[in-house]
Amino acid sequence: MTLNAAEIASFRDAWYEAEGDDFASRATRRSLQAFAFEHDELTPLLFELTNRAQSELDLHLDGETVHHHEANAESFAQLVRGIADATKEVAKHMLGRQRRSSTLRILAPSPGSVRVVLKAATPEEATGRTAQNTRTPSVDSTSLDAIAVLLSRAQQEGAKVTDDVLSGLAADLPQKAHAGLKRAAKAIDAQDWDIVGELRSVHGFQPVHVGALGAKALLRVLDEHQESSTSTTLSGAIDGTRRSIGALWFTPDGRAAIEAAVPSPELMEQAVQHDAANQRVRAEFDVVTIVGKGANARRRQVYTLRSIEPLPDAPTLI
Repeated sequence: MTLNAAEIASFRDAWYEAEGDDFASRATRRSLQAFAFEHDELTPLLFELTNRAQSELDLHLDGETVHHHEANAESFAQLVRGIADATKEVAKHMLGRQRRSSTLRILAPSPGSVRVVLKAATPEEATGRTAQNTRTPSVDSTSLDAIAVLLSRAQQEGAKVTDDVLSGLAADLPQKAHAGLKRAAKAIDAQDWDIVGELRSVHGFQPVHVGALGAKALLRVLDEHQESSTSTTLSGAIDGTRRSIGALWFTPDGRAAIEAAVPSPELMEQAVQHDAANQRVRAEFDVVTIVGKGANARRRQVYTLRSIEPLPDAPTLI
């Protein structure tokens, strides 16, 4: 039986009512979890409630260098450290801080190829019921989302010599985050790993896949030079979105269609809603001129979405 929106909302309310640490509350939560396991549509909500709105990145390492659930320890450490460092630097940039310790947590690696789960730390809060609207993803959770989307985009377009969305997503990150990403990409490339997994967040569950081809693509764009940056506002129609790789297809009025990077889940959610409603929109983009590495490097412009809003309906003539 498929649950409707009202029943899903009732499940959420029941969970919040049972957030105490007493025996009755714990028993109620166990009962609610058992119920959720029987209804797939409650899986994302149960994750949100049990993780208190914080994301986790579940990665499975496979490939010819992974044998009997074993992988190279040094490269594995470089992969984890690279993702953790990049996430920390994105969070520091968002908070405007020069110094900040990493708060990313790691669940014990486990068999199944070689599996590791990285998760944003759960914020401390008082015991008892919490209002539904008080829990939001932390800055570390949002940063982990950005790194996961970048990795998936790298694999998606790894065969291309240039990829404007991948360049846009990389350019949107602080330069200090690039060192960690390079460390992780070099580890994947050196071991020829094929990594598949899932990013679980309040925005849903998104597949993640990156292998040696994607790692090479990521290393290539991280070596690009950002020559200049400006902004532009365009009106037009959305021609599709892809959450898992941070992409928006947009057709401006009177101009050729563009593919743009979407750097945050919140912006992507807005774009998805406008697209579903078939709304014409006004979108603001950062336009960065990128120059590749090498003697005959190509100069090109990449677009990154900054804001988007629906256009008012045209007046009806009577």
